[in-house]
Amino acid sequence: MNRITIYGTQINDEGGYDRLGWFDLDAAEHVLEESSRWNGQSMIGVISGMQINRAQLYRTKGGRWVENQDSRPEFNGPNTWRFLTDDEARNWMVKSGGPEAEEALEKWFPETPDEIGPDPKGGRPTVGPTINVAYPRELLDKIEAAAKKEGMSRAAWLRKVAEEAVS
Repeated sequence: MNRITIYGTQINDEGGYDRLGWFDLDAAEHVLEESSRWNGQSMIGVISGMQINRAQLYRTKGGRWVENQDSRPEFNGPNTWRFLTDDEARNWMVKSGGPEAEEALEKWFPETPDEIGPDPKGGRPTVGPTINVAYPRELLDKIEAAAKKEGMSRAAWLRKVAEEAVS
């Protein structure tokens, strides 16, 4: 058994670090090593920013994600381990990129869309489905005045009023 203990990064009241848990490295699956990119001077890891060693992503036997960054060879620094959430692990794979990362994404997160980003048409992010509602002009003027008085858009004010009405 090769037990790895993971500690928090904040100093606790006793002047040490809280133990967050442990896992058996021998029983864990090595999922991915970060890829590297040219930074204008040398190749560096896209996750760690290190030149010599790379960050590693593991999946424990118990189903937790773990990241390892070992900066000892490069900076005589620490060998750090930390637990990741599913979202952090998915983002780790996306950021790392390359064929191995694509294979890992397909295996562990097959629902990951091919593309995520701002709407190419621009505008605000979608809050929910769009509905069309017709108001008499007098009521619409009152709604716009009330929204302006509260410093809100008409749509935001209507959402707020509707939420208050059904709560």
